[in-house]
Amino acid sequence: MKNLAVFDFDYTIIDDNSDTAVMKLVDENKFSPELKELYKSDGWTKFMQEVFKVLHDNSVSESDIASLIANISEVRGLKDLIRKLHDTMGYDVIIISDSNTYFINLWLKANNLSSKVLKVFSNPAYFNEQGLLMINMFHVQDSCKLSTENMCKGMIMEDFIKDQSKNSIIYDKILYVGDGQNDLCPILRLNNNKALACCRKNYKCANLIKKIKEGQLRDNDLYGKYEIKANIFIWETGYDILEFLIQ
Repeated sequence: MKNLAVFDFDYTIIDDNSDTAVMKLVDENKFSPELKELYKSDGWTKFMQEVFKVLHDNSVSESDIASLIANISEVRGLKDLIRKLHDTMGYDVIIISDSNTYFINLWLKANNLSSKVLKVFSNPAYFNEQGLLMINMFHVQDSCKLSTENMCKGMIMEDFIKDQSKNSIIYDKILYVGDGQNDLCPILRLNNNKALACCRKNYKCANLIKKIKEGQLRDNDLYGKYEIKANIFIWETGYDILEFLIQ
């Protein structure tokens, strides 16, 4: 028996959005109004591919991007939290994020956390021979109405748990830490009172959870009525979560 900790990345582990952060490497005027609206019609991943093309066309190098990502600040206490979970509390730590594998793995390595994270689930990304950062969708799904086409975090989490059970690794407690709207699906799939969902204070996920508890948010397609079975904890720093777990 082990425990599992699942983390989002942007605004959960790092105190920024890694995708929009790299856009600051060129003048804002380089991004056309049409490009800025692209994510509404084609999705975030295709939008980011066009962003990376603009960066490449304006001579932003891999080292420029890597330096910016490596130096993004953590949300206070998150590095200590991940280390404690891995080193002393019996947790496997995984990341499920709609950022990309290049950004996440680079940041983890720069912050000496690579060995603490068992697996990263995100949109695959790599630099091609021309020095352009390429990004692909993690998967294509249409079964979860709460999630985007390229990433259902709840599905990814459940598939990981099933795969681990085939290798005789059974998780006793599950901890989920996130901030955004796309963290709602996995939280709703936490199906017992041993699970703990930690939602960052004053961010979208915490607001949605509040609406569900007040009966203001319902869905008749996927779940009938939203039902939260996990315990909920609202946090501001990683130390808040660590203190709550210890208590």
